[in-house]
Amino acid sequence: MLFFIILLLFTLILLGMPIALAMMGVSVISIIALDIPMNVLAQRVSSGVQSFPLLAIPLFMLAGGIMNKSGISERLFDFCRALVGHLRGGLAHVNVLSSVLMAGISGSSLADCAATTRVMVPQMEKHGYDRGFSVVLTTSSATLSPIIPPSILMVVYGWQANISIGDLFIAGILPGLLIAFLLTALITAVSFFKQYPKDSAFNRARVYKTLKTSIWALFMPVIIIVGFRMGIFTVTEVAAIAVAYSFVVGKYVYGSLSWKQLGELLVSTAKEASSILIIIAASAPLSWSLSILQAPQEVVSWITSITDNPWVVLLLLNLSLLVIGMFMETIAVIIVLVPILIPLLNSLDISLVHFGIVMLFNLLIGQITPPLGVLMFVSCNIARLDTLHFLRASVPFFLTLLAALLIITYAPSLSLVFID
Repeated sequence: MLFFIILLLFTLILLGMPIALAMMGVSVISIIALDIPMNVLAQRVSSGVQSFPLLAIPLFMLAGGIMNKSGISERLFDFCRALVGHLRGGLAHVNVLSSVLMAGISGSSLADCAATTRVMVPQMEKHGYDRGFSVVLTTSSATLSPIIPPSILMVVYGWQANISIGDLFIAGILPGLLIAFLLTALITAVSFFKQYPKDSAFNRARVYKTLKTSIWALFMPVIIIVGFRMGIFTVTEVAAIAVAYSFVVGKYVYGSLSWKQLGELLVSTAKEASSILIIIAASAPLSWSLSILQAPQEVVSWITSITDNPWVVLLLLNLSLLVIGMFMETIAVIIVLVPILIPLLNSLDISLVHFGIVMLFNLLIGQITPPLGVLMFVSCNIARLDTLHFLRASVPFFLTLLAALLIITYAPSLSLVFID
C-alpha cells in the first residue's frame, strides 16, 4: 500500500498534474483505502495551514517585492560595480556579489534570477562576455538566495521539521558565503583564461557615493540576523518588521514607491503566497496518511539495512535529492520528504539544522538542471539563450556547486558554528 501511494504521487507529478491536486488526490485515495471518515481530510487540510510561522512566507515575499520595486536592485548593482568592478572579469564578480546582497533582501531565487538576468546579462555581453557564461553565472549565483537569510524555503523546512527558523537563517550564512567564494574563484580562473575585461579603475569616492544610496537596503538583513541572534523577534515578527522597513525605505527614503505599485505588489504577493500555502494545505493529509502507513519507519529500516554510517547515509541522501530535484518542485519535495526523513536523521544523530542547509542547496542545484530547471528556463527565456548552449556552458559551474555541496555536507560546523 505504501509503495503504491508513493509511486502514484510521483507518477501524477511527472505527468504534469499540479502538485497540490496530486497530493490531494493521493490523500483521498489513501484515506478511502484506510477506511477513515472523509471529514478527516477537511480537518487535516485546515490544520495544515494554521501555523503562526507560515505567516512569514507572504510577509517576506512582500518585503522583497517592495525593495525590488523601489529600484534597490540597480542601487546594489552600482555599489557592487564600484567595489569589485576593477578586478579582472569585473562584471562577473559584480554578478556574484550583487546576488549575495540581493539574497539578504528577497529570499527568492526566482525573483533574484529574473532581476539579475535583466540587468547584468546585457551589460556583460556588451563588454565582451560570452552570453552562455553570463547567463549560467547569473543562474548559478541565484541559488544563493534561499541559502543566505531571509529564505522562504527555510521557513517551509523549519515548519516541517519543527525546528527554529532563526537557527536555520543563521546556519545559512557561512555556507552561502562559501558558495559565493567558490563561484568567485571559478570566475577568476575563467576571466584570466579568456581575458575578460576589467570594468573600471577603483575609485573610493564612487564606492562611498554608491554605498550611501544603497545603505538602507543593506541594513535589512542586519536587522533580521541581529533580531534573531538576540532573541528579540520571532520569524513572523521579523517578517512584519521587514515589510514595514522596506515600505518606509521605498516610499519615504528613496521616494520611488507609489501607492499604485504597492497595490500591485499586494495582489501579486497574494497570488504567489497562496500557491505555496495551497501546496502546504494539501500536503497535511498526505503526511498524516504516510505516518499511519509508517513511511518514516520503513525508510529508516530500509536505509539502515544498507548502512548505519551517517556519512554514507548523507551521501545516499545527496544523490537521491539531486535526482529528485531534477523532476520535482522544491517546496513539494521539502513537504513530502522532511517528515519521512526526520526519524532517520534523529536515529543517526544528524543535525536537522545542518541537514536543512544540505537539502535546500541540493534542491536548488536541481533548479538549474533539466528537465524541470525552473531557474534555467527563466534566465534562458529572458536572455534569449538556447538551453543546449546553457547546458554546455554550465559544466564548470555545476561541478563547482557540487564541490560546495560536498563541503557543506561533510563540514557540519560550517552551518552550526553560530548555533547554540
